[in-house]
Amino acid sequence: MRLLPGDVRLMISTTTDSLAKDWAIDDEVLQLRVWGTDLVYPLPVSDHRRLRVGVSPACEIQIHDPSSLTSREHAYLERVDRRWTIVDQSKNGLYLDDQQCERFLLTPGREIGLARYVTLVAESARTLALREALARMIGWSAARADAIDQALRMLRMAATGRAIFVLCGEPSLVPLAEELHRLTRTERRPFVLCDPRRRTGSEDTASFTKCATDGLTAVAMARDGTVCIDDQRRPRDLTAMLEELHRPGHTAQLMVLARNPRKADVYTPAPVVIPQLHSRRDELDRLVSEYEAEAVQRLGITTLELTPAQRSWIRERSSETLPDIQTAALRLVAIRHAGSLAGAAELLRISHTSLSRWLERRRLRADVLAAA
Repeated sequence: MRLLPGDVRLMISTTTDSLAKDWAIDDEVLQLRVWGTDLVYPLPVSDHRRLRVGVSPACEIQIHDPSSLTSREHAYLERVDRRWTIVDQSKNGLYLDDQQCERFLLTPGREIGLARYVTLVAESARTLALREALARMIGWSAARADAIDQALRMLRMAATGRAIFVLCGEPSLVPLAEELHRLTRTERRPFVLCDPRRRTGSEDTASFTKCATDGLTAVAMARDGTVCIDDQRRPRDLTAMLEELHRPGHTAQLMVLARNPRKADVYTPAPVVIPQLHSRRDELDRLVSEYEAEAVQRLGITTLELTPAQRSWIRERSSETLPDIQTAALRLVAIRHAGSLAGAAELLRISHTSLSRWLERRRLRADVLAAA
């Protein structure tokens, strides 16, 4: 294992208490989902209702457990004031994020272990949106379902100060880190890119991203937000930055971008690896459709569809990386909705010149653009 100055392991030698820090996703839990699958158990909205959880057919939430470790009535859920609590009544135990507990409140993202075999994930509207984004990044095949849940776990551990979140693989990682920040911490909280090669204040005014050239400045700017560093452009004061983040009371999370997963072990044993897009050619149509739907939602407009020619252009000319597809879908949706480049630029909060140059560099044919 390669070591960095001061040894990055300092950063992750924090308490294992799952409540060490809160994370920003705190909306209502809507369902439980079996780890690594799409099997969900919707939760009713009525208060003062008790739901039994176990392998018995009489349980409202009936669990399939080949290990036979889950009890017939393993636990029960109680809902009071729009919040669910789960209570153990088993021989083999109930676990919260791998710690045995007799009862605990369900909050988004928490992992509920029934004995040691079945794990359920508490999901809300915001964690569902986050999982959908991770699926777009990692892939929708059944073989990648476990990796998506591992990524969700690492995001929550980073947010609660128990880990460093590491993204690997994709050649353009900053936009992906920004998207994960937006879905977890929201745009109201700062996302600070620490890069010694960037001039402070050089960030795009349309973005919520800020830039810092040294680690301590980045930490100071990123209160309640995210500090993001590129492993190939580490700040000179990395050790001091890690020590500052390690101090009690600091609420910023750390994201690291590492091109090579094999070099990420100094930060974490579980980096989130984004597959190269050329390995996902069979998923391109779905990627374009999902980023189109995301663009409509982000821009706050009514349902709108790109033309077949526009979708085809995105697939053929803007599919080198995931951020390429995302940006192309967002900008074409804005142009199609606004009906003009000036209106689209205003909607996107970028300059008319910037949007025009983007179109020119990509040689978007007039007939494709006119369809907008």
